[in-house]
Amino acid sequence: MEKDHITIMIVDDHKLFAEGLSAILSTQAQFKIIGTAANGKEMLHLLNHHLPDILIIDLNMPVMDGETASEKIRQLFPAVKIMVLSMYHTTKLATKLEEIGVKAFVQKDTDAETLFKILTGIQNGEKHFNKVKTIVQSNAVYNIDDQFQKRHNLTSREMEILQLIREDYTSMQIAQKLFISLNTVDTHRKNMAQKLNVTGKSGLLKFALENKQR
Repeated sequence: MEKDHITIMIVDDHKLFAEGLSAILSTQAQFKIIGTAANGKEMLHLLNHHLPDILIIDLNMPVMDGETASEKIRQLFPAVKIMVLSMYHTTKLATKLEEIGVKAFVQKDTDAETLFKILTGIQNGEKHFNKVKTIVQSNAVYNIDDQFQKRHNLTSREMEILQLIREDYTSMQIAQKLFISLNTVDTHRKNMAQKLNVTGKSGLLKFALENKQR
């Protein structure tokens, strides 16, 4: 017997975004939201109790990022189809996610109608990996250099924040732009300073400017 709806779980640390996405999807009779989580750890707890047809997961999250979480889902719950939702997109990352077994890699500026079609397609066995679309952060193009990121052991979120520090954004402005709390930005700054062996905000800014061409 064919199911009358597609069950969906949303994992995103931006509460307003998760609630908004849930509300948009709930307007469509074919979709049923069965849970939301703020990070990978909460997600794994939910999956132990309820398995959705499709799991929509953000790439940048505290506790466990979307890439790591996707790998664990594929190992522990292979029947769950994964859609990664992100603010940016790179060819290398898309390739890696597809190798993991993710079914779609979608940018957060995708319109609702397109999202509905992608989700339906995923349920029907399709994949969705768009060609790279350049993402502009303020007036600068934000490109991720995988080797640079790995060499300094930076997370994707830390790379985003480093770019904004380079553009002379304050912590409050970074929090507003990325829809995260000021405390979260400060925590990221402290972690980055430790990883990069620099001191305070001035040290981070100097490092960001010196590595501008990276």
